[in-house]
Amino acid sequence: MTIYLSGIHNETDSTFLRGLKEQIVALGCTIVAPEENATKKLSWTEDMSIRMNSILASDTMFMLPKWRESTIARIELTAAMNEKKHLCFTIDDIKDLITTLDG
Repeated sequence: MTIYLSGIHNETDSTFLRGLKEQIVALGCTIVAPEENATKKLSWTEDMSIRMNSILASDTMFMLPKWRESTIARIELTAAMNEKKHLCFTIDDIKDLITTLDG
């Protein structure tokens, strides 16, 4: 399962993020995080295009804490909902989703 991480911003706790990524990978999932690419050097339109394509290519979107504070995260959430992507807000949501999909 490919999981898109939404809501990463300059105030995101890097220790929390690293731990979250480790847990997700340990569950056998692949992570997509546009902030880790060079999107900051792109125009807003180019950045959003890359993000939307990444959302389309992902199975699930994980919303990080404080995602509501990010305009981009709210746009990403709307796009994911429009595409009927699975939405997760905790690591337990991902575990439950894996169990459901495997069952």
